[in-house]
Amino acid sequence: MPKHPMLFADHWYRIDLVTVFWTLVVGALVAIVLGVVARRLDMRSPRGLQNVMEWAIEFTRSMARDTMPSEQGVNFVLPFAFVTLVYLFVANWLGLIVTIEFEPGRDIPVLHMAEHVKYSLNNSPTENMNMTLGLAILVWLVSHGYGLRHPLRWLKQYRNPMAIIDEVTNPLTHGMRLFGNILAGEVLIEAILKMPMLFGWVPTGLPLLIIWLLYSMFVSTIQAYIFALLLTLYIGHKDFSVAHH
Repeated sequence: MPKHPMLFADHWYRIDLVTVFWTLVVGALVAIVLGVVARRLDMRSPRGLQNVMEWAIEFTRSMARDTMPSEQGVNFVLPFAFVTLVYLFVANWLGLIVTIEFEPGRDIPVLHMAEHVKYSLNNSPTENMNMTLGLAILVWLVSHGYGLRHPLRWLKQYRNPMAIIDEVTNPLTHGMRLFGNILAGEVLIEAILKMPMLFGWVPTGLPLLIIWLLYSMFVSTIQAYIFALLLTLYIGHKDFSVAHH
């Protein structure tokens, strides 16, 4: 895949500018759309985008009720799960919609960009492992923050040593699952786009590209759902307002 412009590329704390930029763009886009819908609520005859968002909220609420042991927990996790679901849906689709590449005419040392080397200027933010693991760690922190409302019950769970192992593996698998699926889809799209042209102008990979794009759209949607579902499940496991059996 084409490289990304980087800051501090020679250090462990290097910053992928493409991922940072599109992470912020998707966040701003989701915030604007949700804000517009909230401002234009029509309780008598909802239509258009309001209907879509209301359906998404009810879908998320139903998902939360299947995983949270209390209605209080459902109300707590609903905003977090809903925004995460919408955000990941948009972020996962980003790399499927358009591909933008840039080839600088000269070296740009501050961004570690070399002359006549192709750089990608857009990708799904979720094809970066740092982003997905960061989101998974955020879920981990929120779940423990919620569980610590009942500190004795929270501490009691660690009588089982397997619970300690789960605390390490859950955020890792939560983030890596999303990263792996989105990255694999975009790598294959990139490979198909590089297939040779028939007669110099007929894209030989076009049928395969269409099929893979449709499949990737399905996978991207499912991965957003799975991440949000596991979010509610992990937080539900830390809902100690009711006894866990």
